[in-house]
Amino acid sequence: MRSPAFRLIALAQLGFVVGEQVLAVAVTVSVLGAGGDASAVGVVLAAKGVASLCLLLVGGVWSDRLPRRRILAVMLAVDAVAAGVPLLVTGSVWPAAVMFVIGAAEAFVRPAFNAILAGALEEDQRVSGRALVNICTRVGVITGPVAGTLLAGANMALAFVLAVVAFAASALAFRWVAEPPWTPVARRSLPKEAVAGLADAGRRPWLAALLLFSPVSLMFVIAPSQVLLPVLSRDAFGSFTAYGTALACYGAGGLISSVTMMAWRPRRPGVVAMCAMASYALVPLGLLYAPAVWVLFCCYLVAGFGVETYALCWDVAMYREVPGHLIGRTTSLAWLSTFGLMPFGQALTGPLTDLAGTGAVLLTAAGLVLVIPPCLLLVPGMSHLRGTSTPRRTS
Repeated sequence: MRSPAFRLIALAQLGFVVGEQVLAVAVTVSVLGAGGDASAVGVVLAAKGVASLCLLLVGGVWSDRLPRRRILAVMLAVDAVAAGVPLLVTGSVWPAAVMFVIGAAEAFVRPAFNAILAGALEEDQRVSGRALVNICTRVGVITGPVAGTLLAGANMALAFVLAVVAFAASALAFRWVAEPPWTPVARRSLPKEAVAGLADAGRRPWLAALLLFSPVSLMFVIAPSQVLLPVLSRDAFGSFTAYGTALACYGAGGLISSVTMMAWRPRRPGVVAMCAMASYALVPLGLLYAPAVWVLFCCYLVAGFGVETYALCWDVAMYREVPGHLIGRTTSLAWLSTFGLMPFGQALTGPLTDLAGTGAVLLTAAGLVLVIPPCLLLVPGMSHLRGTSTPRRTS
């Protein structure tokens, strides 16, 4: 915290997350308030993921070419403009259009942010620094949905104004960051630079396995839970209050994880990460079987702790193992794998629920996240999240 650059990065992350969360809640409530159902919510949320999916590799490559703070300032300014569009227009098209622009900007924000953060942290600061940034993230995840829900209930315009202000403040903060020096490699074609990042990830079996597992978990586990939470909140509890509160509890669990990881250095971070990820099974099970709303909130609290622990272990391992000039595009690959199939999962949740029923969709989600992470511990290097494959012999 003595580093001015780190303080600005952490505060900018807080502003970005608050804006993102408030906007997501405001758009979702607007769609449902206009008579939309789970399929409509899924399509709108999927628009953001589709834009990120299309541009993530481009964003990763350019974050290894240009000053990261410049990319962050410009793209967050774009977010601020997009969040203000609902204040000026009406109709049924704007929710998907706004989320598409937010997703396109996010494709550049995520890799540039991870790269500038990695450069600002010394080796012995990585766990604590990442944990502190995650604390800022979780504070935003806690306050954003609550603020978005309350403001949307009182006056929808106020929610969008708050999102604009949060994005704009974050853009200004990144504009003032004194970016740590770094040396980009000689430019090649964009496909070649993207392939270089993919090849580097492929030399680490544990990283390659996580890149393959994450799309499955996002598409068939987390996406259905996201889409069905506001619908079940409205149908089972009579309002959207449970929706915002559950997301806040999820953020609180992540906050507790970040504080815990500042003081805990597990000897086998991969084992901790896989067990923590499996705890997300409580969310779909809670959505199905919670006898009271407070039980559902507890499920989200524990799941938030688990997913944040998993993500922090993964991030720190990437900072340690991936060369600095490749961190942007490797982050984009990780984000692509993490959220690449999310929009399809969100868009398919409604039809799958109509076809198989809510219970079948959520039970499948719980089963997948309980079974796959423990099996990944069989991958070489997974238990410690380090190491590479044996180099090929040359003749």
